[in-house]
Amino acid sequence: MSHTMSTDMTPDMTNAGSNSAKRPTNRPAKAQEIISIAQSLIQNRGYNGFSFRDVAEAVGIKSASIHYHFPTKSGLVKEIIADYRATFQQGLDEIDARNLPGLEKLEAYAGLFENTLRTQGCVCLAGILATEVGSLDEEVRVAVDGFFAEQDRWLENAVRRGQGEGNIKPDIDAKAFPPAFVSGLEGAMIIARNKGSLDYLANAAAHYLNMIKI
Repeated sequence: MSHTMSTDMTPDMTNAGSNSAKRPTNRPAKAQEIISIAQSLIQNRGYNGFSFRDVAEAVGIKSASIHYHFPTKSGLVKEIIADYRATFQQGLDEIDARNLPGLEKLEAYAGLFENTLRTQGCVCLAGILATEVGSLDEEVRVAVDGFFAEQDRWLENAVRRGQGEGNIKPDIDAKAFPPAFVSGLEGAMIIARNKGSLDYLANAAAHYLNMIKI
């Protein structure tokens, strides 16, 4: 059965809080709202596609109030990335808690991407930021790199586990596969969103996993 998505990709600001992380902070409620709205805008429009004015209009405050909480755009984005990394790690921890075989862990990992596209209609925050590396300052770029390094380490462990269990080919390079897999998912996610088809992303993930399983 084909799974299609709505072609209307306008961010739903009334549900922006669903994108926010579960990272413990002492932020004021308004600062957290700003982060939630800004994250939704980035995931839908990209880093260069939003401004403090856009966030202020969505929150219902003046732009100067945004600067009070976050003096710079890069400072705001660094906080967003930190939250996103914490949220994504929570998803990985939940997969680990299920004690799945290695190959099934990889399937569950791909499911995180599919769920984001299905429920939020947007792409991975780190993926969209990586496409605009020329516009990012060094600290933001390093934070994005940190996200991908975390993914690679987790996926490498899953591949090695699968190889030990005999359900992933032993000749698969456990270090080389993770970045290729993540890159494939990120690219497929962007194209799937453009096509309005969840199947495009699901099929890409299945293709990668079929290549490595026994």
